[in-house]
Amino acid sequence: MKMTTKKMMGLLAVAAPLMVNQASAEIEGSVSAGYHSMYEFRGANQGDGLVDASIALSTEYNGITFAGNVWYASTNDDEAFVDNEADYTLTASKTFGAVTATLGYIFYSYPEDNDSNSQEIFLALSGEIGYGIVATGSAFYDFDLYEGFYFSFDLGKSFEINEQLAFNLNAGLGLYEGYDGFDDGVNHYYIKAGFAWTPKENLTVSPYVKFTDASSDFPSDFTTGSGEFGDENFITGVTLSVAF
Repeated sequence: MKMTTKKMMGLLAVAAPLMVNQASAEIEGSVSAGYHSMYEFRGANQGDGLVDASIALSTEYNGITFAGNVWYASTNDDEAFVDNEADYTLTASKTFGAVTATLGYIFYSYPEDNDSNSQEIFLALSGEIGYGIVATGSAFYDFDLYEGFYFSFDLGKSFEINEQLAFNLNAGLGLYEGYDGFDDGVNHYYIKAGFAWTPKENLTVSPYVKFTDASSDFPSDFTTGSGEFGDENFITGVTLSVAF
């Protein structure tokens, strides 16, 4: 499904509330596009051959950073959970000492399967815990389709190679609680390694490789292929991002 001009204008409209009464504020943004060998979402394979694009805008007011993001994705997999998806995210972030808190809202939209649409609110806390390691803990609550919680924990560290190149390493896990149709507890862990290459100002190329291992108790509703409980996956991909 190609993104029409009308659809793109609709996606951009999501970020409009961020600009209300902020005409004098500085607006920053980015446009990104990428390819990924698999659409992996919270430990589950939702289709092979993912192409995605996003646009993000942000501004700061009274020490709070307001941001909006529209993410559009399409898989090249006839057995995928969905072929096309558009996610709309709004966030407000503020730093308290060494910790940054982010409150957000996500609307998951599936143009070809509106019954799968859902909404989440989330809270994320992030901060450096020493030796350049950044810890992030997030709690998501789906108040629409599933009426349950998803928690994630991530540790990340960036190693600067030179002014244009950095190596990024992340590890983390996720768990469900009270999700309709999902087993409670840890459903997957992951390890991700990638580079951030900035050949020109405001242009970043980010290739990566990621390994995920889903728990044997994780239900197969969100997986494709054999439908067996639990799975190990290697995902590779690259994202190109331009900031403005």
